[in-house]
Order: sequence, then structure tokens, then C-alpha cells
Amino acid sequence: MNDEQELRDRLRAIEVPASRIEIDGLVRAGRRRAFRRRSVAGAGGVALATALLLTAPSVLTTAGARPDAAPVGPPPVATGPTGGGTTAAASPAPCQPSELPVPPGMRNVTAAGVDPSGRYVVGNDVVGQDFRPVLWTDGKPQALPVPGRSVEVTAVNAAGVAVGLVQDGRQEYVFRYQHGASTRLRTPPGNWHVYPRPAINAAGDVVINAEPSGNSGGEDSVVLLWRAGATQAVRLPLPDGANAFDITDDGTVVGALYRDGVASAAYAWDQQGRGRKLAAPAGETAAGYAAQGDWATGGLWPSRSAALWNLRTGALTRLTTDGPGDAVNASGWVVAAGVLLRDGAAVELRVPGGRTGLAVAVSDTGLVVGLARPGGDGAENAGPLVWRC
Repeated sequence: MNDEQELRDRLRAIEVPASRIEIDGLVRAGRRRAFRRRSVAGAGGVALATALLLTAPSVLTTAGARPDAAPVGPPPVATGPTGGGTTAAASPAPCQPSELPVPPGMRNVTAAGVDPSGRYVVGNDVVGQDFRPVLWTDGKPQALPVPGRSVEVTAVNAAGVAVGLVQDGRQEYVFRYQHGASTRLRTPPGNWHVYPRPAINAAGDVVINAEPSGNSGGEDSVVLLWRAGATQAVRLPLPDGANAFDITDDGTVVGALYRDGVASAAYAWDQQGRGRKLAAPAGETAAGYAAQGDWATGGLWPSRSAALWNLRTGALTRLTTDGPGDAVNASGWVVAAGVLLRDGAAVELRVPGGRTGLAVAVSDTGLVVGLARPGGDGAENAGPLVWRC
């Protein structure tokens, strides 16, 4: 996909309600130099969206939400992530930062994800308009193989198996990094554009969406699954318009159903195609973007709020912040637009020197990965960070 097409796709991504084009990818892209470099000066809409994503609100509240007209599964209950009331908890204790070292010669590195145990962190350097992948193990960095022009690592599991995207000329594909080697994961016959980023669970199952090359907006898209260790994808039997954005350890696929290019409802599906519609307040639509354990997070439109669903009970918690939620851990902590939310309250991510801490992902052990943005008018990444919370 060329820069012009990517720009058109990202402009669609700021539509309300949620466009099926890579909204959670926009959240992450807004924190990277590569996005600013690829977004030409005339793209005012994208620049505005990025500015909003990088501006974290200081006060967040949790409100009970009414279910939509026909939820599937247990009726949603107005509840906080730990089963408490509907008001935001007192501000949690601040989280303390540490810098992540980077491999020699890398200068523009950002963190992209963390495994549930907190042992493995993935991130990317930017060289021109291309990515170079990095894996940290117990805080020690390693530059991963680069089997193409641009290689972006996006996720890692507790076994240290990482996944991401390769772009090399007109080729683009999903890769898996395991046991010191990078392996191409094959799509079905034909030419496919895979998006927005692959997700991986504890077993090593990998999921992503794909649309025929040349299409945009998710037209004729399918959901692909590579089972642990496999190199050939299978197409999941999900309904037309289904897009998947994460996969839990029990194989549940979380995403959204799209109609005419916009999200109509958030869903959780099993791998046989049976789905549960996730609750949304009356008059709003929803999309799910990340899941871990019993929890899923995403967004609500037109309120633009972050959402947290309990996949076991069906309960919805609406987080009144500019969403969507794009990461969640097994305790229901949510990362939304760079803010870490714990029981509905924003957690201070301390950084020295007047900088602003921006969260990207959170482990089940409370390790937060992200970056620091300089204070004042500075918008450049000041290096990858982790916080202990």
C-alpha cells in the first residue's frame, strides 16, 4: 500500500461512527514520527486527529450505560471493572518510569506492545519511512531480522513469540518471530492487503483482517487465523462485514460488525462463527479493539468514549474520555488515547523534565509501556519507557 492510499485510509479513520479502517492503528500511528512524515502538510483532518489523541484528559469518570435494544448474553450491569459502583475511583498512586535501552544505532524507537507477563516488550525504530523491529527480553533490547524494506512488530505473547507486518515494494504480509527466526505467514491464494495489525494469544494463534489488494474501507474483507505454529492461514467463518482486532487465550475473537463501511456493533465470536453482540448505550454504536482475560475494550460513537466490556457477564462500563480504548489487561486496566485508566480513574505516568507520559499497552502484572512527549510545543518522541504500576 503506497503513502497516498494510506493517507486516504487514515482520513476515513476519523469518521464518526467508527470507520472500519484501522482506528486503533491511528491511535498508535499518532505517536510515531513515521505517521507525521507520511501525513503531508495538507492533511489537516489527520493532523487534528493526531493532536487530539496526544492530548490526554485530566479527569475521567465511569458511568453506567444502558444496553442497546437486543444484546446477546447476560444483561449488562452498570459496574466498574472490579465489580464496584459506577463512579470513578480515587486517583491511584502514580507509576514510576524507567527508560528502555535501544540497540546501537537506533534513534527513533517507540514501544508498541507488551506481553501479559511483562517480560517481553516490542517496539520499532523508524528509518526514513520504514520500520525496524525491536524485542526487549527482561529489559535487554534486540534488533530483530529485517526480511523486507519495512518491518513493524506489533505484538508479543508470554512465550516471546512476536508478530508484525512486512512491507517490501508491493508485497505486504504478516510475519512471526520465534526461536531466533522470522517466518512469513501465508494468506489464501490471491493478492491481499492485511490490516490493521496482527494480534497473538498465549498459544501462539494469530489473527488479522484482509481485503483484496486494491480495495479500501474493508470491502470484501475476511478474517484470517494462523493456528500456533502454522504458516498457512484459515479463513474464519464470520459474518459478512466482520472485522477482528484481537484474540483471547480461549480463542475468542473480538472486533466489530460493519455496515456500509462503519461499525454497527462490537462483537465477540468463537471460531465457529457464533457471535455475542457487546452492549452499547441507546443511540450509540460500538467497536471492540482489544481483549485480555474476561475484558475487552474499544469505543462508543458518537460520544467518542472508551468502552470496557466484561466478556463473562456482558457488563459494559463507559469511560468518559476521548477513546477508543486500544489496550486492556486481565484486571480491566485500559489504555485509551495515551491514558492509563484503572477502575475508571486516570493513573499518573510520571516522567522527568516536564514531559508527558503516553501509555501504549499494559501487562497483566501492571507494567505499562509507552513513551514520553516533550513539554511545550514539542511533539517528537523522547524514547521508549516502561512504568511500574
